[in-house]
Amino acid sequence: MCRDSQLPRGDHPFGTKYPIGCSVLASMSFILLTLISPAPAAAQGAPPQAKASEIAPYLKPQLMVPIAEGRTINLVCLGHGSPTVILTAGLGGWSWVWYRIQSALSRRTRVCAWDPAGLGFSSPSPESQDTIHETEDLELALKEAHIDGPYVMVAHSAGAYVALRFADQHGAAVVGIVLVDPAIPDQDAVRERVAPKFAAFGSGAPAAEANQLRQCAADLRRGALKRGTQKYDECTAPSLLPSASALTDVLAQLNTDPARLLTQASAIENVSQSGREMVNPQRRYGDMPLIVLTSGSHPMPPELPADVREQALLYFRVLASGHEAYAALSTRGHDQLVPDSGHFIQVDNPRVVLAAINDVLAEIEQRPPKQSTVH
Repeated sequence: MCRDSQLPRGDHPFGTKYPIGCSVLASMSFILLTLISPAPAAAQGAPPQAKASEIAPYLKPQLMVPIAEGRTINLVCLGHGSPTVILTAGLGGWSWVWYRIQSALSRRTRVCAWDPAGLGFSSPSPESQDTIHETEDLELALKEAHIDGPYVMVAHSAGAYVALRFADQHGAAVVGIVLVDPAIPDQDAVRERVAPKFAAFGSGAPAAEANQLRQCAADLRRGALKRGTQKYDECTAPSLLPSASALTDVLAQLNTDPARLLTQASAIENVSQSGREMVNPQRRYGDMPLIVLTSGSHPMPPELPADVREQALLYFRVLASGHEAYAALSTRGHDQLVPDSGHFIQVDNPRVVLAAINDVLAEIEQRPPKQSTVH
């Protein structure tokens, strides 16, 4: 039986930092999983333990790239070869969410995961954390690090917005795309239109999380949080895998900077704007290899009302149609259902994600070489 004192942490982007009851936990986890694409969640079942070799690259800064005065983006690059695979996490995630993918893939080519502003080891940003600014950060990081194309863009959930915008703007550099259960353009508006009861059921969850982050930032600024207290830990410590406790400790120290928490809040607050920015009827990718992976498992909290549950299922079908539309952007695109995986396919079934990326790489190898640099 679930007891509040035994509640797991890690059910949304920065961990379940605030004390909540069991029924609320289930609902909030489900809402946040479907609305704002957090890091792997306890609500989906216990994530696999990371091997030491898998988690090691994410325990400290790797390639800290200056992109603006006082700002750096952390890149984690493994392996050698071309094209370079760029891994982008979903909202609230950073490089570590690819721990079951990156090391294995690096045996074949160079693979670079990155930390968005205010997450992982990247510095905070004063800019609104929407798709436009996040893509600019990635562009600058690759340029300043001299990591040239060609690129294969791989992205999870709302990270698809960044990957696709990058591909839209750098068509000569991007030679392949893999989208892992991606968010679709203007997703919030789609949900409100096709599933209004479901949208209303979860409408307050993202705002509540952003408000909590802003309150934590304010408390840190005025010295109201004392180190070693429960509230201090709730505000600063992200909840990762038990085997990544060393990373939790390091990031907790970084999160004592209020600017980081405000940057994280901005990403949540701008997710609807990011979706609107991705509407582009002219988007086409010719014959570029493109694979979309669609989750087939959508566990729901038992107390979800029947009419809300019905609309949630409709919403997931619409998302699947959106994934088919993504695949149709290329004459060589296809959408693959992964029936036994939840939203975090790269954690639930990494072999499927690795196979998709390797299939795209194999198609690229059969073509003439293509060299391009982000300018």
